[in-house]
Amino acid sequence: MGVDDFRAETRRLLERALEDAQQTDEREALIERYTDELTLLYGRHAHALLTEVIEDARTRLDARLSPDPIRQTIATVQTTVQDLWNALWGPGDIRR
Repeated sequence: MGVDDFRAETRRLLERALEDAQQTDEREALIERYTDELTLLYGRHAHALLTEVIEDARTRLDARLSPDPIRQTIATVQTTVQDLWNALWGPGDIRR
């Protein structure tokens, strides 16, 4: 899950909200319902992203602590490439 997935789901949610807004006069109830749905959507995507980051960190830590020198070297190369990427383009690209 990335920014594109979140954007697509948010767009669908907003399209539904606009369609529902034309069919009802209960503006406050509609706003409340879609606020709740957007909050749940954000929470789900934030949780998935955090899980991804934790899994990546766990994998890297396991590789660094491994007695296998090849796995340690691969982990070091991954970290070096990531550091180089961050130095050139910043820590994160919002368009991912």
